[in-house]
This record gives sequence, C-alpha cells and structure tokens, in this order.
Amino acid sequence: MTELKHADAQPTTRSRTDRRTPTAILWGSAVILGGMVLLQAGRMPVNPAYGGSALSGGDLTALTASMGRGRDTERYELLYVVDNRTETLLVYEIEDARNKEIILRSGGRLADLFARAIR
Repeated sequence: MTELKHADAQPTTRSRTDRRTPTAILWGSAVILGGMVLLQAGRMPVNPAYGGSALSGGDLTALTASMGRGRDTERYELLYVVDNRTETLLVYEIEDARNKEIILRSGGRLADLFARAIR
C-alpha cells in the first residue's frame, strides 16, 4: 500500500492593511446607517397630546379629556373627578354634550386603584 503524505499547512499571515479594510468598511456602514436612522427619525410626525379643561376648588378636582371616539366635531369626552378628602377617583363619560347625559364608567379609592395597577 502506498501512503499519501500531506504537506503541512503553513499559516497564512495577513498584512495590517488587509485586516483594517473590513473593519473600516463595517464602521463606515454603521455610521451611514446611524445617520440615516437619525434623518428619518427627524421626519417622523409628532403626535401632540391635548388635554381638556381642568378645574380645582375645595376638595374636588375635575379634568376633561377627549376619548378618541365619536366624530371629529362631536368627540366623546371623559370627565375625571378626584375627591381629595376621600381620596376617590370617579370617571364619567359624556357621549353627546347636547343630550346633557353623564354616565359613571369607573371609579374607586385611589389607594385601591394604584394597588391594582401595580399587580
């Protein structure tokens, strides 16, 4: 039988410029991509938050906010009432201001609401 001898593989060494080229390309593409992301982020529309009216007197604080339902000209409104003395929050819905109807949607003691939110 004949034995096949394999030549020992010689380690190839790369020059410094050969090693720097891929790194430079990666860094350059990362900078370009980062710039493109920042450019596009600057063009994104800002969604403004609009609050309604707020009124505070004595132990009560009332705040209205648009609910996002209903037609643009007749938005449903929410009325938040905080009783500072009893530490209670009540949430009312005003579906149509012309009907002059306010519906209690939710409420409770603030401590209980926060404890429930933490869970």
